[in-house]
Amino acid sequence: MNEESQSTDRLLVRSGNPSEDLSHSWHFKISPGFRSFTVSDMTGKWCIFVPRADVDTAWGKIKEALEQNQLLCGKVSTALRRMSRDNHVICVYTANWTDKQDLMRVRDVLRTLGFVEELGYKRDVDTRRKLYGPGEWYLRA
Repeated sequence: MNEESQSTDRLLVRSGNPSEDLSHSWHFKISPGFRSFTVSDMTGKWCIFVPRADVDTAWGKIKEALEQNQLLCGKVSTALRRMSRDNHVICVYTANWTDKQDLMRVRDVLRTLGFVEELGYKRDVDTRRKLYGPGEWYLRA
């Protein structure tokens, strides 16, 4: 097998573990209690940054909470997306960023899962506006 062929094979690696998957940029999961989820001007997400060594375990906790209908929707960056970044990111979505009670309920679920550090909440409208850096976070908790 030549070097070019081996490189192509590595780029097509599919895995259920985000730390190893080179076939897609993101893994998505929707809670079974919801039929669909669409990003809109009202949606937003808590962002959890984790190193490669911890991403599979962290994503497993989020997937379990999604299966139990504790969370609405989530996604995690894979090895393909992480190639140009230091960490993976897990996004846990809410339907309406103006519903502070729900935002804090979701944050409390994340804390019970072990994500006790301060997290940032970002509105999807700000993501589409490419708002990064100072002022990026709608809420820190």
